[in-house]
Amino acid sequence: MPDKLIRTLGASVILIALAVMAAIQIGFGEPSPPVEIVDAAPGTSSTVGPTLESASESAPSSAPASFTYRIGLQGAPSTYNFWEYFGSPQTVWDAYVLGPTKGSLYRLESSTQSLVPELASEQVSPTWGDAGWHVVVPIGDDHSWSDGVPVTAYDFEFTFDTVRRLDLGGQWLAVFPDVVDDVSAIDEKTLDVSFSERPSLEVWPYGVGTAPVLAAHFWEQSVGTASDSTDLYELDPDGDPASGPLELVDTSSEVLASRANPGYGGDLPDTVEYKIFPSEGELVEALESGAIDTLISPKGLTPSQSASLSARPEVATVASPGFGIRYLSFNLERAPMDDLEFRRAVALLLDRDALGNEVDAEPASTLLPKDLAAWFDEGIATEIEDLHEKEPAEALEEALTGLRSAGYSWDVEPEMTEDGLRAGSGLEIDGRGPATLTVLTAGDSYEPSRNAYAQRVAETIALLGFEVIPVVTDFDTVVDLTFTPNDEGDLQYDMALLGWSLGNPGLPSFYADLFRSGSANNNTGYASDEFDALLDLYEAANDVETAQIVLWEMERMLADDLPILPLYSSRVIEAYRSDSIVFETELGLGGIQGTSGGIQIVSKVTDG
Repeated sequence: MPDKLIRTLGASVILIALAVMAAIQIGFGEPSPPVEIVDAAPGTSSTVGPTLESASESAPSSAPASFTYRIGLQGAPSTYNFWEYFGSPQTVWDAYVLGPTKGSLYRLESSTQSLVPELASEQVSPTWGDAGWHVVVPIGDDHSWSDGVPVTAYDFEFTFDTVRRLDLGGQWLAVFPDVVDDVSAIDEKTLDVSFSERPSLEVWPYGVGTAPVLAAHFWEQSVGTASDSTDLYELDPDGDPASGPLELVDTSSEVLASRANPGYGGDLPDTVEYKIFPSEGELVEALESGAIDTLISPKGLTPSQSASLSARPEVATVASPGFGIRYLSFNLERAPMDDLEFRRAVALLLDRDALGNEVDAEPASTLLPKDLAAWFDEGIATEIEDLHEKEPAEALEEALTGLRSAGYSWDVEPEMTEDGLRAGSGLEIDGRGPATLTVLTAGDSYEPSRNAYAQRVAETIALLGFEVIPVVTDFDTVVDLTFTPNDEGDLQYDMALLGWSLGNPGLPSFYADLFRSGSANNNTGYASDEFDALLDLYEAANDVETAQIVLWEMERMLADDLPILPLYSSRVIEAYRSDSIVFETELGLGGIQGTSGGIQIVSKVTDG
């Protein structure tokens, strides 16, 4: 992959993966996004604001108080045309503002990470008939566009026909893959989706079932004049009605405004104002002054920003789980990283629990975060953890036994003493002294906890008799060195501290990106026919139960082969004005930014 493309991919990690995840969680019809290289900011302990009465409970019954929810952003959307937003490279600001304007057949319920009906009235499964594989979906009677026109099956048919006629790409291609033959209305409230083969979960329901729907009565005439995507994306979206919770009604340069869609239902703010600030510092200052109720940013707050805001009694900070993982990446094309016994020794000797406690991070032994309750198997995860989590003396002996069998010898072997593990000296591997090793990581300004982990990894490997140097550099350099081969086609690093934003929490799909043989994002050089075969089974699964079984077989294999060593799961730190708003339920996965501001669980604080 070219340097520029890799650098762009790395820099856009937060701007796409988390933003799309936010829209999925709240049910705005987003598909599973591409997996990206690193995600949200590190976490600290959670300090949740006080539980207060909602506006609906405390306001006078004769005249309910109007609620304008003020959200701070550091950038404006790149487009207000939803067709273009969904069909082109997305920014996080696009997703935060435009995502809530469109609904889909099903939405991802944030507390369970499972699909539930949104514009459909019930869940349905594909069936085989004389005409092949189909799903027949009933559309709910209680949903309207924000202009009062009922949402019908013809809107879904129109959306699909436009995507196919104009050959739209981007996320449109993800939600309507080639295996989808047709989407057509049987009548106003019944939709028929046909497939060329039995659809996998990725196709149904996580593809077509999460596709956003646009209003045929608004777009049909102007879209009919478009001959390609360029024409479509140049159309004026002013007045485009909403099928989701919010309708965008004002797009001035400094303040954007959306209002609640009465045809969607639920408890929503009357108005959501998005205030645009030119810098992160001004965004934080606006929260401190009370000019906004919260700010949403893909990386969340830095530890210093969080500490400063936590000192203010009118501001509450909260740390929420992010759908991401931090890990040690091994270059399997270089010695000794290509030696499984070396990688096992690192896994056995690195005390991930102790280090997690030091930097206030949640230790991880699997790629799948335990916060993903719908997919997480505690029993198998514990078995995997037990492979490398042992008492220090037992861990050392197991590590040394494996290393001796791989040709390691020492003048003085590493030894467990009363003061801890004493380093070995005079290390040779098959009679030769080892080369100096490096551990790459981004600097403190990016994510301070990574430096601590890189230092501890280096110290741990040094106990085995290696010379190991942590190399702290900027994020782009880390991405270039770890994902871009040199002119000879060789990976350019030994080990690196990396992170991964895991995409759609409803259907974990990152395993192929990271570990399939030959994948552009497989930066370890891992290649396994057996693992690739499991991936094929996983991607072809058409029910969640089968997919879960295969997923955990993949996790077992990765724990045995150790192309990477999971270290800790991501957290995002955020803040809000506890004197002006309250969140009625726990924020859950992704926090405030992970639910586009928590618009469906936020209430106004009132006296009373």
